[in-house]
Amino acid sequence: MPAFQPTASQFRAFRDDPYDGPIAQVNLLKFRVRSIYSEGDPEFGRDEPGRVAYQRYADAFGLAAAEVGGQCLLMGQAERYFIGQGDWDAVMVMHFPSRQAFIATLNHPDYHAMHRHRDAGLLCQDLMVTRPSVPA
Repeated sequence: MPAFQPTASQFRAFRDDPYDGPIAQVNLLKFRVRSIYSEGDPEFGRDEPGRVAYQRYADAFGLAAAEVGGQCLLMGQAERYFIGQGDWDAVMVMHFPSRQAFIATLNHPDYHAMHRHRDAGLLCQDLMVTRPSVPA
């Protein structure tokens, strides 16, 4: 099963990569059937799909990303698999002017508050970092 968070070595490799240009992150998302909030959370006990909780996170994350020049290029529900037999529910593609801008979004003062919606709604994900291709 795919992961939920990067490993320490994956995060270090991302952070320390010398490439300083724009990146796009392709997120393959699998949602919980029902959201799961921690006891004591204002949303605890809500009977809603995980997709709804995750959308709260995506909306807040998009606003935080915009403060550093990032933007959501696509948030799309998986319709069907034309090639392959994956099991993802949605795809989100985020653009950042640099990897430092993405890291700044993770350090946003509201990140902890928005991240609880990610935890409640997301079962797992794969995240691929891409950069523009250099012509051969």
